[in-house]
Amino acid sequence: MEKITPHNVEAEQSVLGSVFVEQGTMKTLVDKLDSDDFYTYRHKVIYTAMVELFQENIEIDYTTLSNKLETKGLLNDAGGIDYILGLINSVPSIQNLSNYINIVRDKSITRRIMDACRKIIEDGYSDSDALSFVDNAEKTIFDIAKERRTTDFVKIGEVAEQVIEKTENAKNNAGKLTGLDTGFGELNDYTLGLQPTELMIIAARPSMGKSAFALNIATNVAKMDRKPYVAFFSLEMGSDQLVGRMLSAESRVHSNAIRTGELSPVQWRQIALAKENLSNLNIVFDDSGTVKVTDLRQKCRKLAQEKKLDLVIIDYLQLLSGTRTENRVQEVSEISRTLKEMARELKIPVIALSQLSRAVERREDKVPIMADLRDSGSIEQDADIILFLYRDDYYTKEKSERPNTVEIVIAKNRSGATTVNNIQLAFNKSCSYFENTMRAESNPIGDI
Repeated sequence: MEKITPHNVEAEQSVLGSVFVEQGTMKTLVDKLDSDDFYTYRHKVIYTAMVELFQENIEIDYTTLSNKLETKGLLNDAGGIDYILGLINSVPSIQNLSNYINIVRDKSITRRIMDACRKIIEDGYSDSDALSFVDNAEKTIFDIAKERRTTDFVKIGEVAEQVIEKTENAKNNAGKLTGLDTGFGELNDYTLGLQPTELMIIAARPSMGKSAFALNIATNVAKMDRKPYVAFFSLEMGSDQLVGRMLSAESRVHSNAIRTGELSPVQWRQIALAKENLSNLNIVFDDSGTVKVTDLRQKCRKLAQEKKLDLVIIDYLQLLSGTRTENRVQEVSEISRTLKEMARELKIPVIALSQLSRAVERREDKVPIMADLRDSGSIEQDADIILFLYRDDYYTKEKSERPNTVEIVIAKNRSGATTVNNIQLAFNKSCSYFENTMRAESNPIGDI
């Protein structure tokens, strides 16, 4: 049986004929179709001439179109006068124009994917880097496929209606989160939980508790009733070190005691219970040393396809590498942009830990600011939320007025407010454990 290249002649004729029925349809066609979307050569020729007339503000009818084609010496290629005249009879109903467009567009995308697959096969014979080959192949197919999901402009009234509906739902669900529960009440107040498509950056100088805080968030999210799936990418520590910290936090047993094995019978029971609790959570670790952001994205896509991905945590951003290596600033820009695109593509929150520059240490005021983000201003641009962790007792030692306390500074919050009075969490460093603190006065919410 002969295989036929995907196309639909009737749909292409209906699209072209609709222009003669109603001139306004040309505006829609120009936005949605290119001449290459038409399979039949004569239809490509006719549509190209129509677009030229439209751009010249000339009304399209049989006469103007025929004249344009004749001037270009393409009237015969278009099938001649009789074929053009017959196009109006190919339109069953102008009301179904959007369906005709979708048919033409879908067939075009199918053909392009087929062509891309043939090229991928050819590239496979010469490409020696398997990981790069797979990522390029995935990206090629995805870039073509996502064009099918383009959306039209939306009227302000429709969007306003959606906003009002969300506001009413928020009122009815007062006190309830719309995203994943971090386990930290004040932080949730600002973010309403970790939201799909958002990139959160948690930045701090070394020894502030970044990794411990990220592990606490991973555990708290995974403990939600619906058992979300969390993928934790560690580029610095092995999974055994990470789980050791989690066991310490869950059992409240000193991490050093777990490492040395010097545990009392009570502590052994606490560890056993903690192990049982953690084993029931949907948390997976990747400590393979994956350093390319494209490899990380590929692994996340696979988890998402299996419907086993609700949150991604990366420890930490500066240990990732990109494809652009001309200079570090451009490379980090590519990494942060890729992470943001991944959050949007997979519709999940992504948390990336980040180092801060040494400029903090040279200031009298050690509380981090945006300018302290290391390597690139694109991190600040791409992130939806930027949190800084600060420990006063790290710098002032025994003189600190806030011992065993980590302050969270929300420096950027694209969809909410930033902090005026910093969020304070009690930090048990020996057990890698954070917990909420009760403060005498509420934390006022500042300007966005």
